[in-house]
Amino acid sequence: MLVVELIAKKQRGEALLPEEISELIRGFTYGEVPDYQMAAMLMAIYFQGLSEAEGTRFLKAMIDSGKRLTLDRVPGIKVDKHSTGGVGDKTSLIIAPVVAAAGVPVPMISGRALGHTGGTLDKLESIPGFRVGLSEDEFETILGRTNCAFGAQTAELVPADRKLYALRDVTSTVSIPPLIAASILSKKIAEGTNALVMDVKVGEGGFLRSENEARELAQTLVRWSAAERVRTLVFGTDMDSPLGRASGNAPEIIECIEILRTGDGDKRLMDLCRAMGAAMLLLGGKVTSMTEGATLFDQTLKSGAGLEKLKEVAEAQGSKAEVIERYERYWTPKHRYEIRAAGNGYVTRILAREVGFALVDLGAGRRTAADPVDHSAGIVFEKQTGDEVKAGELLATVHWSNGSGTTRGVTRLEKAIVIGNNCPEPQPLFKFYCDDQGVRSVDATFAR
Repeated sequence: MLVVELIAKKQRGEALLPEEISELIRGFTYGEVPDYQMAAMLMAIYFQGLSEAEGTRFLKAMIDSGKRLTLDRVPGIKVDKHSTGGVGDKTSLIIAPVVAAAGVPVPMISGRALGHTGGTLDKLESIPGFRVGLSEDEFETILGRTNCAFGAQTAELVPADRKLYALRDVTSTVSIPPLIAASILSKKIAEGTNALVMDVKVGEGGFLRSENEARELAQTLVRWSAAERVRTLVFGTDMDSPLGRASGNAPEIIECIEILRTGDGDKRLMDLCRAMGAAMLLLGGKVTSMTEGATLFDQTLKSGAGLEKLKEVAEAQGSKAEVIERYERYWTPKHRYEIRAAGNGYVTRILAREVGFALVDLGAGRRTAADPVDHSAGIVFEKQTGDEVKAGELLATVHWSNGSGTTRGVTRLEKAIVIGNNCPEPQPLFKFYCDDQGVRSVDATFAR
């Protein structure tokens, strides 16, 4: 196989044959196809796209690049959740322990920071001692013991995706819908999950700006996963503004622990957690409707069972329950900076994408796959879009310890909070819902 010929073929807009895709992925996985050639292929795909047949062949080749877990030792319907990535998107750290406490096993093979979006694994590693580098046997054992486990991809689990994921990040080819679908589903199918709830982010803070693109991706996820006998439900949600009150690493952990402790928090964040949690409980067979699922999710959260489950999982993965209970004592950023309003008015926008890239400047994310992460870094918003502000009033507090681009990051954050004269119209959180019956609007049940 001459890779240069395949690149030229795709540049001309021609379809790659199944055997060409399989050989390309195999060669890239084992180092026979260098990064620079795969980068050229990714760019050709970015501009020319992939057909349905090409996309499903990419998915199969990526799954076949490693081994599949079965999780047979864990009883029950295993249900995972995943987001396409956003800013302040911490829902996994709230939903997973609550759903697990309600009786549904939640196996989570999660990712790290990608581009301007945060990564669940980086946030979890902000908890002292929390270990995400689990072997396959450890992952299954912890899942069986606690009903929830957070892990990273092992060397044997979809190695093709691990390499492609890193390359897409540094070549600005993340937002290719078929490859987003193949990346997500290859990990989830290989990890042995039985069902999946997805959050496809739409807006300037996500990888997909167009709602039409997001709807197309949602239908692809449902269709491709069904072919692999994994039932999938997808929510399309707004990502023009950061989700919740905190963005970054440790600050998001603090927000999650507080929600698990009190059963309450930022309304948009709570509405999304409730909807996705309800869907997971429905797929897991614990309820027969979304309404019942929302009720069970709320009851479990408010009982404190989710917080106790997070402590249990933390203990199983190398940390201590006391660290979760007293996490703020362990968060010791070296620097803080207050952003204050320059004048009177309303917060008309908080630019999620700018916030995300500013956090990368502060060290909370990565420019390259090898970059270290500042686990203390993040921003806590005192005001949200639509809030009235007075001159000099505190808008947000920035925290960091090790970032090399801190001046640029702080300046970017200041510009990302836009103050205007008029109060903006509230934007709906939910854009659509997609299952095997197609795409439709989300009714009040999901955000009551």
